[in-house]
Amino acid sequence: MLKKLLFLAPIALFSYDNLLNNLKNREFDYEKNYSIENSKDLSKSWMSPVNFSYSINKTNLNPKRVSKNFSISVNQPIFKSGAIYYSIKYAKNLKNLNLINIELKKRELVKQALELAIDYKINLINKNIIKLNIKNTKIDIKKKKEAFLNGVGDSTLLNDAVLKLNSLKLNLVDIDLALFKLKKNFEKISNLDITKVNLPKLKLICKNDYVNKNLEISSERYNIKIQKDLYKMNVGNTLLSLNINGNYNIVKNSYKENLPTLDESTYNYYNIGISLNWPFNFNALNKIQKSKINYLKSRIELNDKKNELSKDYAVLLKEIKIIDQKIKIYKENIKIYDSLIASTKDAIKGGDATGLDLDIMENSQKTSLLNIKILNLQKQKILLELFYKLSISNFSVSFSNFQYYRSINLFLLI
Repeated sequence: MLKKLLFLAPIALFSYDNLLNNLKNREFDYEKNYSIENSKDLSKSWMSPVNFSYSINKTNLNPKRVSKNFSISVNQPIFKSGAIYYSIKYAKNLKNLNLINIELKKRELVKQALELAIDYKINLINKNIIKLNIKNTKIDIKKKKEAFLNGVGDSTLLNDAVLKLNSLKLNLVDIDLALFKLKKNFEKISNLDITKVNLPKLKLICKNDYVNKNLEISSERYNIKIQKDLYKMNVGNTLLSLNINGNYNIVKNSYKENLPTLDESTYNYYNIGISLNWPFNFNALNKIQKSKINYLKSRIELNDKKNELSKDYAVLLKEIKIIDQKIKIYKENIKIYDSLIASTKDAIKGGDATGLDLDIMENSQKTSLLNIKILNLQKQKILLELFYKLSISNFSVSFSNFQYYRSINLFLLI
């Protein structure tokens, strides 16, 4: 169990409290507050309003009179065969569903920002690779030019080398444009400097955690609860309901003529009672069946989502394995270059090679090392797909040994 918990520790690096700009964070805060207030509103929807009324009536008939009437009235259901209970549950579950979906939206934006930062770093490395290839191509052109001038070279090969150099230079210009675009797209989301973003170091998690502790699964589970609540509410609304009703009135009469028989009077009275209702709607059964179908469908959707996530995990795992294979190949190439560099150095001592030959070998080895860095960054992007929807609210472990402990709560499900 502890091993699984430690797999989740890198998620503490997702400090998107600072990654997203203030405007984005405020938007999400407003969405959360709206969901909370909407839930409070829905949880009270079964409560009938208390009506206050005040009226003044005048008459010019004899005797001339002014009547003032103040009343309070209410007609409140107190029992609806479970509909009230499930309407309150519905409001609570809807709030939780909305908060999960808002959290998913926020994490999607965080993932987008981190992917942009990773792509920026990959392009910077690619830029260095192109520069190394340009160095090697220039050396190749120099050697082919010397061979051609000495009458032992091929002009076609020299021309191809020159064209390759031009192509590499064009790629370098394209890389600069790509870096500019990545930077500007990042600035739409964050106020941070894209070159200084601390990228998370993620490790592979098990399939069970990815599927069952996924926020999308939590969303589907709350959807099931909501559809069940709606179904039970529709059933309850077609059955017996008990209402309490009452009103309280204050009446004040005053007369223009101040006669003994027409003295000012004030009196109050109230009415209170209960009522039983059993509504009969011709389409009630259809409403119940529709809500039941939605409830049953939501249960199928949960299993379908688990199946989708399971297949997604298999694809991502395969991509990681392919990257590991590529890294292994590049590491083997580096070992080969170690041998070639050593042989070239010996050949230089013997006069059979030049420093240019050594430069080509060393630049090619550096290229392989840089390609490994790119592959590791691409691997982090894949692992990001596994992590960003993961809920760690079910785990309890101390993260005090991690540098970004303060940010761990940001990824706890509210």
